[in-house]
Amino acid sequence: MSSQKDEEMFSNPYFMECYHTPKTKEQKVNELRARQHHEEEISSLPMHEGWRYLPLRLYKGFWFPEIILPGVLSLRHHLRPTSSDTFLVSFPKSGTTWLKALAFAINTRNPDLLLSRHPQDCSPTLEGFFAGPNVPDLDALPSPRLLSTHIPYSVLPKSVHDSPCRIIYLCREPKDTLVSSYHFFGRIDRPEAAPQPMPFLEVVELFCMGLSMYGPIWEHQLEYWQVSQSQPDKVLFLKYEDMKADPEANVRRMAEFMGRPFSAEEEMNGMVGEIVRLCSFEKLSRLEVNKVGVRGKAFGFAVKNSSFFRNGKVGDWREHLTKEMAKKLDDITRARLYQSGLTYSNS
Repeated sequence: MSSQKDEEMFSNPYFMECYHTPKTKEQKVNELRARQHHEEEISSLPMHEGWRYLPLRLYKGFWFPEIILPGVLSLRHHLRPTSSDTFLVSFPKSGTTWLKALAFAINTRNPDLLLSRHPQDCSPTLEGFFAGPNVPDLDALPSPRLLSTHIPYSVLPKSVHDSPCRIIYLCREPKDTLVSSYHFFGRIDRPEAAPQPMPFLEVVELFCMGLSMYGPIWEHQLEYWQVSQSQPDKVLFLKYEDMKADPEANVRRMAEFMGRPFSAEEEMNGMVGEIVRLCSFEKLSRLEVNKVGVRGKAFGFAVKNSSFFRNGKVGDWREHLTKEMAKKLDDITRARLYQSGLTYSNS
């Protein structure tokens, strides 16, 4: 597949320069061989139909969408972070879009750019970015770089573990994450031959078994929590519920951690409040750029840009889960996080 085709399928206008770096014939051959090796490895992994139209494969203890695994394996080999990089990490449907918008506004100091750019286009999602046949050159991106992923900490490349780069992890209460996932994946436009969305009860059962994209959620969150406790300069662990309760305080925490603290002049001019306002669910969900268009066609389905904005509320699970469902999830959470010190607000 040509580099130009990769640009069309696996990138977007903001990151196309990553496919413009010239490569030798030997480099191209090596990338092709690596791709073939990755496909062979993936085909040998345990598989579960998961949420039907997105089969899951078990890799290093976590369930990954089969279609994204080539990108996971590729970046584990090729990713070379720099000390100025900030990785934005979350379990899917844990506030990722909001995190990307806030970090972008902090990094650029120009939140008005979000008036014409979808938050998902503010930083490349690495496993999707590396999923094409040709390996992108992240060195083409300006520094300091914002890089996004849902990959568990233990599956990240060793280069990330060893680098002084920073990681911001956003955690969300599992029950709300489950409900948000159910609605989001139910909105994906699937091929006509694909089955209808699964019944909610079936989704709950799979989620409890850890059979969700990048699941189990508890181990995913726990890995980043433990690193944040032992290496606070490496991982800033944020909670979605705390962010909603006091967004300005947490924006300041993010800016400080990113090495971009607000100056006294910026504080006096209301920069923090302006970032919070422009990155709010109410503001972003009403912007035209976030209402129109689709993405994901390279992977055989289409996700409307508007699907990334449903309601953003804390405690929305109460409108969907029965008492029995909620208790089952809470019991699993207590068992998985026992004595870890990780707790959830407003659960």
